Amino acid sequence: LSCRRVLDNAEVHLSSEQLWAHLNYQLIHLIDFLPATAWQVTFSDYFAVFFVRLHALLQRAGKLLAGVAYQPEWAKPLLPNSRPSSWAHWVVDRLPVRVNLSLAGKAIRGYSAEIGHSLDYALLW
Repeated sequence: LSCRRVLDNAEVHLSSEQLWAHLNYQLIHLIDFLPATAWQVTFSDYFAVFFVRLHALLQRAGKLLAGVAYQPEWAKPLLPNSRPSSWAHWVVDRLPVRVNLSLAGKAIRGYSAEIGHSLDYALLW
């Protein structure tokens, strides 16, 4: 994989084993952004979607090396007062996953453009 580092936009090359290791570190990093409560409502949030999809990918590929013991049945119903009662939270919690992912992608592309970071990548054989 060839891609650009966020810090300085320098080109980075990862072997397949380095990529799997990096994806495990990314999975661990995504835990920081998971909702603390109300998973049934908030799992359309893009961080949660990325976490679930990356966890599933690593498991299917037999490359889940991180000790992340995620179980989908952990999702619990919304508890009273466990989610901020803002208009933004209300909207995001009700949007389809596809829309949330599209909005997240647009925001990430915008942030990258602001700092002159390229999101281009190439898979090299």
